Amino acid sequence: MISYQWCSELDSDDRDEVLALVGAAAEYDDEAGFSKIPPEDVGSTDRDGTRVLHLPIKARRDLSARADAPLVIVAYLHLQVDDEGLGTVQFVVHPDYRSRGIATTLVEEMGLDTTGEGGWSGTGAAALRCWAYSTHPASQRLARRFDVPAVSRLWTLFRHLSGPFATPLDEAVIPEGITVEESRPIDDPEISPVITEVLDSAALVPAQRERLLDEVRLGSGEVLVARDASGAPTGFVWFDPARFVHLELDAASVRALLLTKAARESGLGTALLLRALEALKEADAQIALIRIDPSDAGAVRMCRLMSFEQEEEHSCYQVGEWADVPSF
Repeated sequence: MISYQWCSELDSDDRDEVLALVGAAAEYDDEAGFSKIPPEDVGSTDRDGTRVLHLPIKARRDLSARADAPLVIVAYLHLQVDDEGLGTVQFVVHPDYRSRGIATTLVEEMGLDTTGEGGWSGTGAAALRCWAYSTHPASQRLARRFDVPAVSRLWTLFRHLSGPFATPLDEAVIPEGITVEESRPIDDPEISPVITEVLDSAALVPAQRERLLDEVRLGSGEVLVARDASGAPTGFVWFDPARFVHLELDAASVRALLLTKAARESGLGTALLLRALEALKEADAQIALIRIDPSDAGAVRMCRLMSFEQEEEHSCYQVGEWADVPSF
């Protein structure tokens, strides 16, 4: 029914077909918020400390039984394996071939054993992780069938900024001795060292730190930086006023809110988040979205006090042993 072969780099024909697939899937899944594979990952290759592998999954067009039916790429799996053998999986099925057994057949044929020589399917991966955003029902069914546990959760929260369900935003009260600068574009050369400095004192696990840096590198939007009396950065909020449709409303996102350990529980996080929400409202967003770790009691409490509501839950699935907590 399907055929596949690992490669370190897609040939030009397969790359074009995979790019078309991930583009079609991203458009189809956009409003639902399901996981997307960035187009730049399709062309990625090995880099220091990370092995990159691509798996285009092919089948006869329309899953035809005719031997002369052309082969087309119906799904794509992207795998990154670090130098400790920890593998991060991204997987997507073309919208035209969903609910037709492609993913189930792939797992049945490849298995999920990571303990043998050469790791999972000879890739060197001794453990696997995969995030399913919006907890796609197909990923839930697959996880139940093959007994793959969810090791972490993530919530998407939303808050109305306008309309009949909106509550007024409180005034942002900046803690004494702290100043908040005017927002700057995320690609401003002066922003990168600030983000790195805050990350260095925020006690994030390495995987979370690297994931956030990757998102910043590829992202867009604005950053508000808070500094103490000495001028040292104590936190930042990254928000993107670019609007998109969510729940049939114009939405915009708060992408990240991070404080140094010394600045926590001072009210600075609430003040920065309020300032970001004010900016999104001025950009005519009707709702604001933010993702948080539900195990972070402080973040959950802050967002609930600011009238955020839970809208989606995301799950990280894992095979094998992995010491670090999942990055988002």
